[in-house]
Amino acid sequence: MLVATLLVLAGCGSGSKPSSPGGFAGIASSHGNVVAGAVQKNSVTSVRLNPAIVVGGASAEITVSIAQPAPAGGAKVALSSSKSDLLSLPSSVDIAEGQTSGTLQVPSSAVSAATSATIVATYESSMAGANLGVAPNVTVPFTVTLQPATLTVQQGKSGSTKVVTKAGSGYNHSLQLKVTGQPAGVSVSLSPQTIPAPGSGTSQMTVNVQSTVATGNYTLKVSASDGKTSASGKLTLKVTGSVSSNATFKGCWYKQSGHRYQGVDISVGNPGIYPFNAVLYRGATCDPNSFADQIGFGQLINFGGFGYTFWFIDFADQTGMSAVWSVGNDNSQCVNYAVAPDC
Repeated sequence: MLVATLLVLAGCGSGSKPSSPGGFAGIASSHGNVVAGAVQKNSVTSVRLNPAIVVGGASAEITVSIAQPAPAGGAKVALSSSKSDLLSLPSSVDIAEGQTSGTLQVPSSAVSAATSATIVATYESSMAGANLGVAPNVTVPFTVTLQPATLTVQQGKSGSTKVVTKAGSGYNHSLQLKVTGQPAGVSVSLSPQTIPAPGSGTSQMTVNVQSTVATGNYTLKVSASDGKTSASGKLTLKVTGSVSSNATFKGCWYKQSGHRYQGVDISVGNPGIYPFNAVLYRGATCDPNSFADQIGFGQLINFGGFGYTFWFIDFADQTGMSAVWSVGNDNSQCVNYAVAPDC
C-alpha cells in the first residue's frame, strides 16, 4: 500500500492555506505486513518553508527532510515547482551523509498580485511538498488573497475557494469584490459580494465549469475596491477531463512515530495520471465554512497498480475533523475522523 502525509502520500503494490500553506509526502509499499518494512525504507517526510509567504523578490528557506540519515555519499533529493517562472528552484537539494535534512534559499520573482506555487521533493519512491505564497511588493490599505490560490475543477463540475481581504490599521471602508478573466463556459459567484467595513472579511467563491470548457489552466483575477483604491489576487483554475479513475476511498487514521494522522486508503481501478486533491475541515460534516487545510491542489500523480494511503500532517491526533478526498473526477464521501478506523 502507498502511504502519504500533509499531505503525505503513500501507496502499495497489489502482486505529497495560502495564509498557512500545507505540505505532503508519500512512499510506495506492498499490501499486508510489507507495509511496515516499506515505512522503514528511507523516504521524504516533509518540505518546510520559512516563511510560508514571501514578498515577490524575497527568498524563502526550504528544508527537505528524509526519514533516516542519508547513506554513504549523501542523498540527492530532486526538486520541482508548479510555477518555474515564479521561483529560482534548483533541480535538487543535497543531504549530507548521516544527516536527515538539507536546507537552501530559493529566490522568488516579483508579482503584481498574490499567487502561490507548489514545491515538490522526490526521493526514490517517495514525494513530499509544500505551498509557497508570494505577495506583491506594494503598499496598499488592504490585501486580497485566495485560499487556496489553485482550484481544480472537472468539466461539468464546480468547486469553491475563499476570497480573504485584510484591512490595514486605521482603514475603515467596505469593499466590492469582482472576478475577471474567466473563459467562456466558466461562471463565478461570490457570497457575499461586499465585504463590510472595516474591510477585513471572507467571501465564498464558487466556480462552475461547463462540460464544453477545454481542459487546461486559466488565471482568474479577483479584485476588491472601495471606489478609489483597489487590490487583487489571482486564482489558478485547473480544468480537468471527466475520465473516471474508478477510485475507491476508505477514510482512516495513519499511525507514525506515536501520532495519528487523518488519512485515506485509495485504490484506483483505472491506472493513469490524475489530479489529486484533499480538503480537511474542522468538525464532522465537511462544512465548507470550516476549512482547515488542503493538500494536492490538483497535482498530477501517476496512480499505477498500487493501493495508496494519504494523510494530513498538520493536525496530528485531532479527532474533531473531517475530509473529502479526490482522484480525477472521483470523490470520497465526507470522512468523519471521530469514528474512522485505523489504516
